[in-house]
Amino acid sequence: MLTKAGLGDAVYVVPALRALRRHSAQAQITLIASQRGYPLLRRCPYADRIYQSYLGSGALGKVREVLRLIRGRYDLAVVLDASVEKILFTYLARIRYRAGCANKGGGKYLTHAATIPDDAHQISDLNRAVLHAIGCPTDDWRLELFPDPQAEASLCAKLRQVGWRGQRPLVGLNVGASAPNKRWYPNRYAQVADALAESGVCILLIGAASDLAAIEATQHAMRQPALSLGGQLNLDELIFLLQRLDVLISGDTGPAHLAAAVGTPVVGLFGPSRAQHYAPLGTQHILIDRSHLCAPTCSFWTCRGDNHACMRAITSDEVLAAARQILQRCPTPAASDT
Repeated sequence: MLTKAGLGDAVYVVPALRALRRHSAQAQITLIASQRGYPLLRRCPYADRIYQSYLGSGALGKVREVLRLIRGRYDLAVVLDASVEKILFTYLARIRYRAGCANKGGGKYLTHAATIPDDAHQISDLNRAVLHAIGCPTDDWRLELFPDPQAEASLCAKLRQVGWRGQRPLVGLNVGASAPNKRWYPNRYAQVADALAESGVCILLIGAASDLAAIEATQHAMRQPALSLGGQLNLDELIFLLQRLDVLISGDTGPAHLAAAVGTPVVGLFGPSRAQHYAPLGTQHILIDRSHLCAPTCSFWTCRGDNHACMRAITSDEVLAAARQILQRCPTPAASDT
């Protein structure tokens, strides 16, 4: 099985692996995960072997990937990606049966081709369609994560260090995104955070080390104090943190899907990407989608700086209203020390 590249994509590989394992209990299942997805999937119990992809290492990486597929002598390749390149690799490796999504033109290299409609979820529905193509039921499509249990203790220590003593409600702001044009504005995050903090909500800023500038800008724009774990968490600690949040406010990026997988409601901010295509799964989320203002041309090159109308059209008032709506309908657990 070959998968897509992103962290959010990897979340939806788990139910696909579980369905394949239940359908073919005696099969030897090998997963080849992307460099970003591998840390999330490396403990998944539904695969016998999990490798990190060589893709991303130039032409040599592509050659090594094909050679690995040849050496594996696989009977069936399941490609959870519409990428023609990944599909072509399975064809070049002469794997007898090849299942994948033909939406981007790779159908001629597949023995079991799936297609999805334009309005389908481009990750979850794609994976289900590919499994259906080989006759694999997908009735059980629960999201699961498998973090290192030891990470919970290290997270608790880090929460204590930044001053969290169990205050609730606890709302997380994920201010960064891997694609610059998917980032909302620090001053608007600050406006939402201030309004929530004034009503007794504890605000926690999170993000990768690459998001520290945006986190600092948000803190600088705030009138109220906020906690921050920006750049301090590994992936396993982040998963345990997301379990503790009452709400996560985030753009279209990996942590939003991780939050959905652990049952945490998300206020999702969508501009360049359509919520219909890439939203975290679940009915508990509130999605604010302005993609119609830019799509399909919105990209890093056409929408740089403050020039992306889609994200600019998302107001602080509507994000605040969405967060409050979730907090009102979801009982907040009693405060507890970490």
